[in-house]
Amino acid sequence: MFKPTFFLIPFWVLFFGLSLQAQNPSSSSKITESPIYIEGFNYPKFDKLSHYGWFNIGYEIFDGTELQVIGEHYRRYNADRFSLGTQLRQQITEKLYLIGGYQKEWDLYNKDRGYPNPIPRQEIFLGTDYQVQENMFMEVKMVHPIKESDFYSIGLEGVRTRLEMGTRLKF
Repeated sequence: MFKPTFFLIPFWVLFFGLSLQAQNPSSSSKITESPIYIEGFNYPKFDKLSHYGWFNIGYEIFDGTELQVIGEHYRRYNADRFSLGTQLRQQITEKLYLIGGYQKEWDLYNKDRGYPNPIPRQEIFLGTDYQVQENMFMEVKMVHPIKESDFYSIGLEGVRTRLEMGTRLKF
């Protein structure tokens, strides 16, 4: 004949086992933060075509060293560009970081042809990132193209190696 108490034995064993485990003070669970973080910024839409957006996905390899994937999209009436790259960020002092990396930039507007330029602009860069305040960073980097391209960064027609400076505010 069928005895339901036989099937309840594993349930009670599991229940009491979990109860004892929960009361054991040596088995405390530790909550750790993820080494991956995401930052981004986007201007509000002022018209139907213009757009600017930036993102950064970072991974802390070990204490003071980060590997980042960086991207930027810039669009206005006579240009549409997208860049994607990787960056290594090494902490030198409490507020100073050394940065270096590689990036590609695509011309999506392609001189009014209506299709993206298949050959991206490729560049390497090296610079510093300094934390001025808790929520403000200043960045200075030297950017150098590594392959010939038939387009330049917007506003820098004819310029090859350049010095870029910028400020980042966190809210």
